[in-house]
Amino acid sequence: QSTYVPGSIFKVVTTAAALDCVPDILDKTFTCYGAYEYGTEKVTCEKAHGTLTLKTALANSCNCAFAQITVSLGQDTMVEYVKKYGFLDAQSLDGIATAAGSYPTEFVGDPELAWSGIGQSTDLVCPYSLLRYVSAIANGGTLCEPRLVMSGTETAKTQLMEADTADKLKQMMSYNVVSHYGSDRFPGLNICAKTGTAELGDGTSHAWFAGFLDDEAHPYAFVVLVERGGGGLTNAGA
Repeated sequence: QSTYVPGSIFKVVTTAAALDCVPDILDKTFTCYGAYEYGTEKVTCEKAHGTLTLKTALANSCNCAFAQITVSLGQDTMVEYVKKYGFLDAQSLDGIATAAGSYPTEFVGDPELAWSGIGQSTDLVCPYSLLRYVSAIANGGTLCEPRLVMSGTETAKTQLMEADTADKLKQMMSYNVVSHYGSDRFPGLNICAKTGTAELGDGTSHAWFAGFLDDEAHPYAFVVLVERGGGGLTNAGA
């Protein structure tokens, strides 16, 4: 029932918009020198990642690559997708109200737009809305509306995203774990996930870890948020 700065966890949303709207996005490359300049201002990255594809940009959580991707999409498209996926709406879990999120809907220009696609700027996300989103990715784009296990209510289904988009996101989130997070961190679990370290501007950050098990016998999605918990993988991932 609260909202939080999402940080890099939000890049999964930007990735979905890019997959749908940027022709040949999977064939494009982006260069990270550790900073991406907009006039006298710049978006910074933790290190220079070099040349990246969308897949490796997500795995490395590269701010510079996602700054370029967000600007190429434009603010109108980003707002369209944030609304489409329900991040600006208050949801309901069997009658329990959840908080509506926030995203800059009025013109902000660069580099503020770039930061918004990275999950900073004025972005705020309710963990429940993020849970609905990653659940849909796991389920081929179809959202089975969450409900309390003992509620007895029927599960409502909606097509939140295209099946092809969901499948590509699923593959990328699996690659994140295998190539960067380390499958040995999660023994016996086939996890598809994304981390987030959301900077709060006061030297602290929220730690996020969200995703799902790619396992028909255990079809679980999850969102872990540690308020002011530091590193996403180190703390929320653990």
